[in-house]
Amino acid sequence: MKFFRELLYLQKSDRKVILTLLVVIAIALGVIFLTGGQNDSSNALVFADSIDNSAPSKHYRDSFHKKPYHERTVYVRTKVIYRDTAYQRGRHLPDAEHDSVVALYQPKIRRGEHVVLNTADTTQLKTVPGIGPYFARKIVEYGERLGGYVSVDQLDEIEDFPLEAKRYLVIENPSPRKLNINRLSLNDLRKHPYLNFYQARIITDYRRLHGPLKSLQDLRLSKDFSPEVIARLEPYIEY
Repeated sequence: MKFFRELLYLQKSDRKVILTLLVVIAIALGVIFLTGGQNDSSNALVFADSIDNSAPSKHYRDSFHKKPYHERTVYVRTKVIYRDTAYQRGRHLPDAEHDSVVALYQPKIRRGEHVVLNTADTTQLKTVPGIGPYFARKIVEYGERLGGYVSVDQLDEIEDFPLEAKRYLVIENPSPRKLNINRLSLNDLRKHPYLNFYQARIITDYRRLHGPLKSLQDLRLSKDFSPEVIARLEPYIEY
């Protein structure tokens, strides 16, 4: 009571300052009381998603793998996933690392089963162990740029590709899209992943000086067309 009596004798401006401080303190205490004093540290685990974690029966697994691929009904295995609060503030895993995590929660083919690389879409590719949405999309995009895969080893050319996934992929009857090396312009030639600007210019210069190429071996004297480069490019060339 003495505090309030003394408060009445203070100047009006001083009373306003004191009353404002009291209101701020009261609000702060109220917020702490309502939130329960939670500590939002960057390493705190926050519940992100809770979904069914039951496993399919043995009968389901056996019948699933006996069916043709296109008739299989996928049983989605799911788990409780946690993420830390740092990701809620906008920091994310790199795409390749995130893909390897997502792939763990998707139904996968077994060892001994295969997906045909040069005809598979992203849905089929995501059934390969180690491949999630990111790498499935990268495989399709790179295949489009190449004009089709002729070897599973071409996947090594995709940055950070999970090499263990290659054992589940096969090539059947490859029919790559061909580049007409004697007709395409420099800009069209350089769009192919196996031809850079300088190699495309060598081709167009050769055509201008010597006429149409009959074989990539016509370029073997150039240091930009080593035997390895020619062998890699050969399946994609027509004359």
